[in-house]
Amino acid sequence: MAQLFIRNTKTLHIRPNGRSADFITPNFIYGCAGGCRNSYCYVMRHNHESIYVNENVDQILRIIDKHLNSLPLKIPNQTDPKYWTYDIGCSTDVSLHWKHTNWLKVFEFFKEHFAAKATFATKYVNSKLLDFNPNKKVRIRFSLMPQNISLILEPNTSPIIDRIKAINTFIEAGYEVHLNFSPIVAYEGWLNDYEILFKDLSELIKEQHKPFIKAECIFLTHNDKQHERNILSNRFESEALIWKPEIQESKISEYGGKAVRYKAKVKSNFIQRWTVLHNRIIPWNTIRYIF
Repeated sequence: MAQLFIRNTKTLHIRPNGRSADFITPNFIYGCAGGCRNSYCYVMRHNHESIYVNENVDQILRIIDKHLNSLPLKIPNQTDPKYWTYDIGCSTDVSLHWKHTNWLKVFEFFKEHFAAKATFATKYVNSKLLDFNPNKKVRIRFSLMPQNISLILEPNTSPIIDRIKAINTFIEAGYEVHLNFSPIVAYEGWLNDYEILFKDLSELIKEQHKPFIKAECIFLTHNDKQHERNILSNRFESEALIWKPEIQESKISEYGGKAVRYKAKVKSNFIQRWTVLHNRIIPWNTIRYIF
């Protein structure tokens, strides 16, 4: 069980990203109690025992504002055609840890800023967020995978069907909603399971919302130390899905961290097959990026 600590963060750097967002903010919260923390979560590779709630929210927002003021006019790119986008939950789950900091102040900052939009991925449906209308200036990316695998890799998170049903609700409440297919895990029968997932999306999302819902698609990365901790904790069922040395290779992430991913040729094949299936069933769901 992760311990909760209250502090002021001294790490006030804004990092460039270019995938989920243009930039990643300093951490409002560093750490997470989410159900995926004991399987693949990359945050746990560096911090698997603690959750740090950073109280200096106003200081972080001033840093973001100063950063925005240094930027030129936004040129449209895959992150957003109009606004500079900032991932505010790169190292936590905003929906899960809603009560632990003043997220409303953060949301309000982005709602009112003429040049910025906030974004975060989540595995939880938190109806308390519906009390705020961000006027499309906050993008929620609901993380999705087949339910049978979610039960193993991310237990005690919101059921996948509930996340899908929440898409309509959150759009109608004023949020922008994208899909976060992450991590995409290959196993026997995986494409059959994704076919079911895609059909559920096609059936349950309202037609008027579909043209505005885009996707980011990220295949699994893992970590050898994380694997060792999971085995010592007897998490054999999840490791059987995500630790596949025969089809995986080591890599260094863009921020210098060590990870394990599917071998390049294997992954290329996986991406091609997954994309064909995706585009056949939900062609309205534009893929922003896939890797």
